[in-house]
Amino acid sequence: MAREPTTVANARVMQSIEEYCKVFQGFDQPWPALPLKPSAQERWWAEWLANTTADQSWSTLRKGLPQLWITPHPDAANSEAYKRLVLRGESPNASDQAMAPSLQDPEGLTISLAAHPCGSIPVLEFRHHDDFVLVVRCLAHRCASSTIQPTVHAQAVAGLIHWGLIRELGRDQRAQLLILHRAPYSSLSSSVVPGQLSEEEWIERSRCWRLEHELTHIACKRLVGEMRINLFDELIADALGMLAAMGWFNAELFRLGLGCSDAGDLRDDARAHVYLQELATDHHRDACRMVMQRARELEAMLQRKELPKNTMQLLHVLTHNRLDQPLTRCP
Repeated sequence: MAREPTTVANARVMQSIEEYCKVFQGFDQPWPALPLKPSAQERWWAEWLANTTADQSWSTLRKGLPQLWITPHPDAANSEAYKRLVLRGESPNASDQAMAPSLQDPEGLTISLAAHPCGSIPVLEFRHHDDFVLVVRCLAHRCASSTIQPTVHAQAVAGLIHWGLIRELGRDQRAQLLILHRAPYSSLSSSVVPGQLSEEEWIERSRCWRLEHELTHIACKRLVGEMRINLFDELIADALGMLAAMGWFNAELFRLGLGCSDAGDLRDDARAHVYLQELATDHHRDACRMVMQRARELEAMLQRKELPKNTMQLLHVLTHNRLDQPLTRCP
């Protein structure tokens, strides 16, 4: 029987502001030569994509990820169906297939392999928001009917039981992938974005921003040892995402996307709530104020050309900084 890793949420301890603001644990470790060589998993996904047509994507995907046969509900991970399909890798029976969830917009699913210096990552992108939420619940929340913030349109998932990988590459294999929703970034209207973009142009820029944002989180995990649910990590990922999509970084647009004020106040539906869930509540405003201070500094330093243009060099600099201290050009 395959086993899934214990999630952080199962044993969460609220962080102090000092712990929340710590530098990345591996910030001073040397980086490997980039780009990394393709892994066995990357080669597996490349072959899978080459042999899978668009109309086969959903049905073929469920063969490797049987979590997608289960309609999300409370305590789904303890159900007999979950144990049979996901943990033991058994084929779905007629009842499983009859009760399985379906996509609202099957033609709105696209699957690709996103290239990055730290390794290519499979990407599932959905046009319909309900389909995005369904797959996030199945894959990131073990088929639980969890609440997904309406301003969240992306989810990186690691440690996934994937029976295609297990059967071909070994029982210790676990999948990592990105789940994206094709929508305006952080649900922002194109009217608040500098440049007078059309709605379609803004959605396409949002796609680029969202993808680079998530790839940056994964790069941080591989290069400095952490993919944190943290406002400073969001600043780094949004900075690289915005630069890739727009060619510039704008602190005000970053603030609007987070849903906070410079004073640290949060909208009820603010995306920032997701990145404060591990921090003691008394310090939420402090963290929001600090991340906006760092964002204003970052915008100014980029405008003065004090930071590297190269994406990975810029990431190296930013991961040597921390939330509670002014940005510097170190190392």
